[in-house]
Amino acid sequence: MNKLDKIKEKLRNELCLAFICNNKSGYIDCYYDEGQEKDMYYFRYGTDEYYTTNEDAVFTFPFIAGKSLTEACENVEIQPC
Repeated sequence: MNKLDKIKEKLRNELCLAFICNNKSGYIDCYYDEGQEKDMYYFRYGTDEYYTTNEDAVFTFPFIAGKSLTEACENVEIQPC
């Protein structure tokens, strides 16, 4: 299993992912928003924070120093949540 697949599996199974990349911490959290009646994803890298309802955006939005999680995954060091 490659690193990106491990990251996706951890997020789907545990609904959260803490990581370090380029000496900055990051975090992804999945939760259900009752008001919107859908899953929400909160993701942070350093002090930048984002929200989305689309799981694909977590992996394609360039929030890690201008790169997406898919592009930066090899430099991501998974931490305990």
